[in-house]
Amino acid sequence: MAAWQDGEVRDIHQDMMHLALEIVAKVLFNVEVTAEKDRIAEALNTLMELGSGGRLLLPPILRLVPTPDNIRYRRAARQLDDIVYGLIRLRRASDQIADNLLSELLQAQDEGGGMTDQQLRDEVMTLLLAGHETTAVSLSWIWYLLAQYPEVEKKLWSELHCVLDGKSPGIQDLSKLPYTERVVKEAMRLYPPAWAVVRNALKDCEIGGYRVPAGATVAMSQWVMHRDPRYYEQPERFNPDRWLDEQAKAAPKFAYFPFGGGPRTCIGASFAAMEAALVLAAIAQRFQIRVAQDHPVEPLPTITLRPRNGIQVVLTRREVENSVA
Repeated sequence: MAAWQDGEVRDIHQDMMHLALEIVAKVLFNVEVTAEKDRIAEALNTLMELGSGGRLLLPPILRLVPTPDNIRYRRAARQLDDIVYGLIRLRRASDQIADNLLSELLQAQDEGGGMTDQQLRDEVMTLLLAGHETTAVSLSWIWYLLAQYPEVEKKLWSELHCVLDGKSPGIQDLSKLPYTERVVKEAMRLYPPAWAVVRNALKDCEIGGYRVPAGATVAMSQWVMHRDPRYYEQPERFNPDRWLDEQAKAAPKFAYFPFGGGPRTCIGASFAAMEAALVLAAIAQRFQIRVAQDHPVEPLPTITLRPRNGIQVVLTRREVENSVA
């Protein structure tokens, strides 16, 4: 925020992508990725763009055909691998026992010994992507929704002003910011970071009267379920206080599942929800954000639900006592 200027026009989606990447790299791996930020962003954009075309639903043999898209996809995956393996080598070479998740994984032991580089790569890649992409996408849509609903923004700012009084929020403040957390939850209902998830049936089964043969791919859409009028009154409306209503509380378990469910629930779910609330609280009390005129905002259903052309916004600095840059 120190670099933001009053009246400036920025792509808030790109800002949130860069911020979330820096946070997850620092918190989980205790490294700065400033130099790698653009490379990671470029590789991620390629994977998301090509993943949206149904590539992941193709039989494995077809993913190996050297089409231009497959070549681009593998090149982006190798680029991320190079960065992640570099983090692993850096941490293995260090004599210091750092307070971060990668160091914990390096020290983890089971009956077969410690993790191989391949196992570490898989864990690190999952955490890097899950703790980065979902949070950034969620925050981008939060700013867009707040700009459309000034009455919600006013209630949010009132809570932040009352509880924080200009100071930077910490984890200990979240329990005192229930409306802030409801804003995050409601934004993830309307614009879930993952708009659909797919699962493969391991054996023949029946779901809701429909036969599902072994090997079939079943798609479940958060976008569809989260806007179902059977479970949400005025489902298209951004209303954080709906989560105080008995109707929302009584909804079936999977009427709301922004991070999936079951044993494969997104590993970054808790981290992303806390991070989004803290970033929202830090920024919203210092800046009012409005979508720039003549800038259309359209969801793009890649693997995640990104804004197609970003979100151009105008920043207005708020006067806040005890403000910390």
